[in-house]
Amino acid sequence: MTGILYQAKIGDGFKKKGLNRRDTFFSTPKDAVSEAFQLKERIDKKYKNKIVWDYDGEMKGSLKKMKILKGFLNGDLESEPFYLQIVSVGEEGKSAVSPNQPKKVTAKDKKVLNKVIEFLK
Repeated sequence: MTGILYQAKIGDGFKKKGLNRRDTFFSTPKDAVSEAFQLKERIDKKYKNKIVWDYDGEMKGSLKKMKILKGFLNGDLESEPFYLQIVSVGEEGKSAVSPNQPKKVTAKDKKVLNKVIEFLK
């Protein structure tokens, strides 16, 4: 059986490094986006909710590496952006896990989730 697994990552625009749970792959885009929103909650908490997320921005990238949401510290558009990213990988030698669920999902988060699922179908 061949298929695609997904991984959620978040880029820290302030420290200029990526964060993700190591060796975690998900069988559906919905699970990967759920994990991405949980990572978003963690980074929001770390920066005391001062990241302004751009929900009206476009998703960028390819099916292999798609940035689904970006944000700026204190809303400063000149700063390096934070971003949520979904990466598609082959399944060879990897197994899917259950995602961490975010504590709260806003209506805007649900719109992003639906856009990603529609795009990756």
